[in-house]
Amino acid sequence: MNSTNRTMQIVVKVSKFCNLRCRYCYEYPELGNRAAMSRAQVSAMYRTLRDHLDVVDARDGLATGLHFVWHGGEPLMQPAEFYWQTWADQREIFGERIPVRNSVQTNLVLLDDERRRLLLHGFDSVGVSLDVIGGLRVNLAGRDSQRRVTGNLDRLVADGGRVGCISVLTAQNIQAVDELFRFFEARRLHFRVLPLFDTGEPGQTTPFEIDREQELFALARLFELWLASDLMQRPPAPLDGYVEIAARYLSAAPGPEYQDRRAWLPVVLVDTDGSCYTYGEPYGDADWSIGNIFTDSVADMLSGPVFERCAVQAERRVALNCLPCPFFDACGGTLLAETESCERDEDGAGTMLCSGRPVIAYIAERLHETEL
Repeated sequence: MNSTNRTMQIVVKVSKFCNLRCRYCYEYPELGNRAAMSRAQVSAMYRTLRDHLDVVDARDGLATGLHFVWHGGEPLMQPAEFYWQTWADQREIFGERIPVRNSVQTNLVLLDDERRRLLLHGFDSVGVSLDVIGGLRVNLAGRDSQRRVTGNLDRLVADGGRVGCISVLTAQNIQAVDELFRFFEARRLHFRVLPLFDTGEPGQTTPFEIDREQELFALARLFELWLASDLMQRPPAPLDGYVEIAARYLSAAPGPEYQDRRAWLPVVLVDTDGSCYTYGEPYGDADWSIGNIFTDSVADMLSGPVFERCAVQAERRVALNCLPCPFFDACGGTLLAETESCERDEDGAGTMLCSGRPVIAYIAERLHETEL
């Protein structure tokens, strides 16, 4: 594989169709929709990206790698052959010049022989959505999927699968983060915790919501569990990033500078119909779509008025909320600039509340105390 100087991540909503009905899912109204990207549409996306990278890599004197994150819905509801065929298309279209990685985010309810081979020998990495506790990840009959998914996860790991996990923090499991941590620690699996956010559907998440204090306490507790663990090399995300920021802050080491999206757009979300969104703006809202990757060139999307509006909004978030932060030089502002709108909190007076800042402060204090 060729070496690269930078990466562009493409989150591909291949279909919204799903075999679960997780109570908090932001795609809930679409989970029964069988519409899916066709092989021809995905190939059109590849050619659009290739043509763009041919131009900008030559212009910048850099080499870009592409990372496709296959998402849903449940992406493994698509036939296994779809992925083998689209990867053949990748090899033909991108050739040897543009390195490509493929990851998948799955609920892992399905693990027959075809999908097992796909996960072990096709995808470069696998993300499994698993809350461990809570009973909110249910099938169409309302039955909890936890036991089945745990069994599939253990089989996949025993077979050598490259696996990480995501757990949503809700009112159902916020008091059991110790059990959550021990579950993944026992399996030596890195995981991410994702605090529940409002989906925008009236009343959907109300019974499961957690407040800001509960979220911060849970993150601090997970940090302490990691600090005391002899088995977990990395803290669970997003704490791994917070630890790096705290360490740079304590050592006065410079962090990443804020990346102007006009100079480089590192992440693009592609909806099932091909409409594209920048990370941090309202996904699914047509007014914020920068264009359609099946029909528009990347150059046209990045020179359009919607993309400019997205770039300005990201800059405003950083200017208004990040510049006074003591950790800004170690962070660069990405925590607020790139956080999705549905995940951001405000203080009631228009100021955004960065969930990372108080946790980074806590971690910095603990690292100083322990002299790590």
